[in-house]
Amino acid sequence: MSKKLKIFTKADCPKCPAAKQLGKDLEKEGMIKVEFYDVDKSEGLAEAQFYSILTTPTLVLCNEDEEEQEIKSFRGETPDMETMKNEINN
Repeated sequence: MSKKLKIFTKADCPKCPAAKQLGKDLEKEGMIKVEFYDVDKSEGLAEAQFYSILTTPTLVLCNEDEEEQEIKSFRGETPDMETMKNEINN
């Protein structure tokens, strides 16, 4: 089953730029489809509520099906590239 990565950030979050960069790097390498959500906007906030996200940055690895069920999440932190690649490939 294919996976996708959802990255939740907000403008004034000091840790969020690293999460955005990780997402861009993974996308550039063709590792995974990445969706970015700004929790300061209503669409981003609605999606964050679906995954019970209370902190940024949060990265949610999920199935790329209708239910988009969470496989693993990193909340309030940004994993390193190697950790993320391992999770994507498992």
